[in-house]
Amino acid sequence: MKKIRVVIMDDHWVVRAGLRAILEPDPQFEIIGEASSGREGLDLLREKSPDVALVDIKLPDMSGVEVCQRATTEEIPTAIVILTAFVNWKLVQSCLKAGAKGYVLKETRQLNLREALISVARGEVVLSPKVAALVAKYVRTQKKTNNELILSIREMEVLRLMSQGMSNKEIGERLFLSEGRIKDYVSSILHKLGAKNRVEVILIAVRSGFL
Repeated sequence: MKKIRVVIMDDHWVVRAGLRAILEPDPQFEIIGEASSGREGLDLLREKSPDVALVDIKLPDMSGVEVCQRATTEEIPTAIVILTAFVNWKLVQSCLKAGAKGYVLKETRQLNLREALISVARGEVVLSPKVAALVAKYVRTQKKTNNELILSIREMEVLRLMSQGMSNKEIGERLFLSEGRIKDYVSSILHKLGAKNRVEVILIAVRSGFL
């Protein structure tokens, strides 16, 4: 089994040690580097191209948002997961727009953190439940757009399970369908709603009244 290669970027050594202690015993992960600043962390991303980078939102020399922006501009393939204690809509929005693939709270339980990294490594976008609730609340306060595209009954089922944070595999198990079939449904939903990823499709779905 191929290990998920991880870089940790946080200026507090206690946090880095704690994350290492959580991930290292798990055979699915390999910690290939640590950084205490954004500049040092970006050098690691360029040099080692990890699968996932856990990035603190506040680093001494730059923010996690800027790390995402630079990595996106340079087309570094690493999936960046913002790890923070702050739940703020503008901050979440800035991170996602900058290219972050996850926004996870530091209070997240160990199992949930490992599952989040596995999902991100598979190409999914992950939000902690509190963050997802904040996003949904914000979107519901915005003016709904007219959307005449109609999803099929099965697509609506898949969409609702997606909004609960389920992976394609988990949705397939719930609906007794293959993971490949679920991928087809997800692709169709993204196409119909004009979304680029899971987070965006949920935002559009809520705004359009599908959820």
